[in-house]
Amino acid sequence: MTEKPESRKTITIKINGKDRPFQNKESKMQSAEQKDSKKSETANPLPDRSVEEVAAGSEAIEDESFDWILPNEDESDDIKEFQLQQAPNKKQGKLPKKMQKGSKRNLSKGMVASIFFAVFFAIVLGTGFGFVLLKMVDTDKTANAVNNSAAPTQAAGTDSKEQAASGTIAATKGEISTFVVQYGVYTTKASADSEFNKLSDKGIIAQKVPVDGKTAIYLGVAADLDSAKTLKTDKEADGVAPSPYAKEMIFAGGDAGKVSEAEKQFLDAAPEIYSAASSALTSAYADGSISADTVKKLEEQQSALDKLKISDFKDGAVKNAAENLAGSVSGAAALSKDGGAAKQEAVQKALLAFLANYVEIGS
Repeated sequence: MTEKPESRKTITIKINGKDRPFQNKESKMQSAEQKDSKKSETANPLPDRSVEEVAAGSEAIEDESFDWILPNEDESDDIKEFQLQQAPNKKQGKLPKKMQKGSKRNLSKGMVASIFFAVFFAIVLGTGFGFVLLKMVDTDKTANAVNNSAAPTQAAGTDSKEQAASGTIAATKGEISTFVVQYGVYTTKASADSEFNKLSDKGIIAQKVPVDGKTAIYLGVAADLDSAKTLKTDKEADGVAPSPYAKEMIFAGGDAGKVSEAEKQFLDAAPEIYSAASSALTSAYADGSISADTVKKLEEQQSALDKLKISDFKDGAVKNAAENLAGSVSGAAALSKDGGAAKQEAVQKALLAFLANYVEIGS
């Protein structure tokens, strides 16, 4: 089947609602194509099936007809101009951004100011609280100081025996250096006791003193080596045999344990007091008398020992040492009035006993 050219639908292109010359050209082309198709049909007649396909194709063409609307050339030019005009608008669009940046700067300045004042007031408040706390701490310290000062006042009214018995102070004893006349050193206590008894039976002054796990027997003390040698010679003349010998002896210091305040004061002063007493005894032994300055010093030391109230000491070794040292000081001071041999022997006994007690302190 064929259709007449008049019955076919055409495609019309409109530009801005007006028909273009393209339509006339297209119609001429369509008419030429129709003539060619007629010639081809007469020359080569198609089978029925092909005719139906052509008819179907033609119907499809009829259904697909539509209008193309293209923009006008003038309007395209306007559009280009419009696009060019948008460029300055973009530049203008940047201005608000700058303004926004400025506003941000203004906001940041405001925030900085607020932060500054907040920090400033926080520092002021913190300083104020600090002063308040400092005053509170100072007040507490003052109260504690008052309480501590009041405590001794209350304790002063208590019995001196209770105060002396409070052995809660750690104490040490100092080193004592002296010169002795040594009779012998024994490894066993039995042998030392045997020799000591022999000397006592002869009326010779002697003292057993523990030394380095052994027992030494001393016959006397002196302030220097020459005086010790002189004393040794006199002991030999008294019938001491075997012959003793003079030597320097150092009694080591060390831990004295827990003692009372008075006992600690005694231990701190003991080495100096012993030195003064032994010097006075040596002077009396050599010259038969002691100087006024020595006597004055001994009297001052005796007064200090009396104030300690030795009779209230609770540590046995410390108490015995203090009693013997106090006896030697008072006896040495009395040598200025009576420097006889009996008085000197009494001072020797007291000093030797003090050394034996001093070694036992803290052991």
